[in-house]
Amino acid sequence: MLLTDIDLHEVNESVWTSMLGFELAATEVEPADPTLRYLIGSVTITGGWDAAVMVQIPVPFAIRLAATMFGFEETEIGDAEVADALGEMANMVGGNVKGMLPGDSSLSLPTVLEGSDLRWSIPGGALVSDTFYRCELWTIRTTLFGRTA
Repeated sequence: MLLTDIDLHEVNESVWTSMLGFELAATEVEPADPTLRYLIGSVTITGGWDAAVMVQIPVPFAIRLAATMFGFEETEIGDAEVADALGEMANMVGGNVKGMLPGDSSLSLPTVLEGSDLRWSIPGGALVSDTFYRCELWTIRTTLFGRTA
């Protein structure tokens, strides 16, 4: 079963807007800003269909996300809260994707990476969906890979 950009858009709307109150606007592919550091939160899904979900946001927006999620001021947020918040976003998006799949599946623990020129690939996986959103001043990228073999 392949999921579409529309399916992933519905998942993102549910998680970002309904649960946290962030308004999303779908946008075209936006290259990463080389002046910013980014975080990638990811989870894998194993079972009837193996997949990986990636959520990428710039660090300044990750701080805002953590403050919103945990009810703190942005100045009270440290690296641990930022990683927890993005890991939880990847977990929520991945969990919603998992719920759309037939059969039994398992969701991994989230992984969070930080850097300025991050490249992420899944050997044996194919790009299923790659969606971009504007939220406030920032771009959110959500990518879904699925096993091809």
